[in-house]
Amino acid sequence: MNIGLRLPNPRPAITLLLSVTLTLLSFMVHAQQEAKWNQYMFNDFYFNPGVAGSRAAISTLIASRYQWVNIPENASPRTTCFSIHAPVQFLHGGLGLLVIQDQEFFNKSTNVRLNYAFRVPFRTFSVGLGVYGGMIQASLDGTKFRPENPNDPLLVTTNVQANAFDLGAGINFQSSRWFLNFALNRLNQPQLKFNNTGSTITYAQNLFASAGYQIPLNKYWRLTPSILYKTNSFVSQIDYNLMLSLGTRIWLGGGYSQGDGIVGLVGYRMRNGVRFGYSFTEHTGELGGLANGSHEVFLGYDFTIKLPPPPQKKILTPRYF
Repeated sequence: MNIGLRLPNPRPAITLLLSVTLTLLSFMVHAQQEAKWNQYMFNDFYFNPGVAGSRAAISTLIASRYQWVNIPENASPRTTCFSIHAPVQFLHGGLGLLVIQDQEFFNKSTNVRLNYAFRVPFRTFSVGLGVYGGMIQASLDGTKFRPENPNDPLLVTTNVQANAFDLGAGINFQSSRWFLNFALNRLNQPQLKFNNTGSTITYAQNLFASAGYQIPLNKYWRLTPSILYKTNSFVSQIDYNLMLSLGTRIWLGGGYSQGDGIVGLVGYRMRNGVRFGYSFTEHTGELGGLANGSHEVFLGYDFTIKLPPPPQKKILTPRYF
């Protein structure tokens, strides 16, 4: 099934974008990839379930990305995620919840994942072995299609929905100065079946590897280079970032996303622990002349809950009755 979109006065960049769309909406789609995040060093739990419980606190974060602003016909992808994870002592690790919402023109999806990581502490770092299981619910609005062949029997012509089970695993190495992550998401290659004609979307497995290291410059300033590699066996990309921070309070930096554009980011951590960040991508190449960049923001907060000590049990003795 090939579904073509016809936009007025298409430019070469639009043609390229639509070629990608055609590929994604083919009878079997194998190039589906996780959403992109420039601030992956703050949103590491999104990529890797092994991160669960890596902070000695209940860690929450909400992030939103507006990709390729002002693409014609409101086709810009938009992604929002919410995550919470915490150490759980009696489970010898951490538990977490991740909720992801994606919207792309005629495709909307919600992905809910429950995460568990078994953590092993060492003298200067800890290791987390994590897994997640979840569900993907997606809807496809066929009324927005402009097919070249309206009589295609595989064509979706209404708003249809589908569900699929999602599975992933990862390992996280964490210290006060460096991190190292490896994760494989969509392990089971979830398949969404939208109707009885055989129209399906298959998610490819996604491999992620990231690393970062803090370099103290003096008593106050730190320099942190980091890198993220991602691939789904069909498409690969490397993101490079360099961040300068004043203690743990203020940071700014920049980077380059291979084949995508130049990235700038800035953030601030308040005294009460609330932190927020912003990132902007200036796209290069043909897409740079079509879209007005991409915006990304996040808001996070880590906190602890102090439980009251258990009541002491009174023991009565014959002497002090």
